[in-house]
Amino acid sequence: MEQQVKDGLNFILGAVNTAKIEAEKAFSDINAGFQNLAAKGAQDQSEVSVNLRKYLQEGISQIDTLVGKANTVVADAKAKVASVTTKA
Repeated sequence: MEQQVKDGLNFILGAVNTAKIEAEKAFSDINAGFQNLAAKGAQDQSEVSVNLRKYLQEGISQIDTLVGKANTVVADAKAKVASVTTKA
């Protein structure tokens, strides 16, 4: 009985180790594929790609600006609430 428990434990440890190795390999393969596709995309200088990059960068810039403004409004609101609660 004791040997069966040890064998079962060793099986589980082996399975976990194998799963970990395979997951790391899969992640590495996915990452390499992503990097390869990104490099190919960076080389594409067609008019569509250039315009898409331009508009995407402008959109990201506008989102960053909006997030900055929202953070400022939230910080101001928190400060006002804090000042009201300390006065009360």
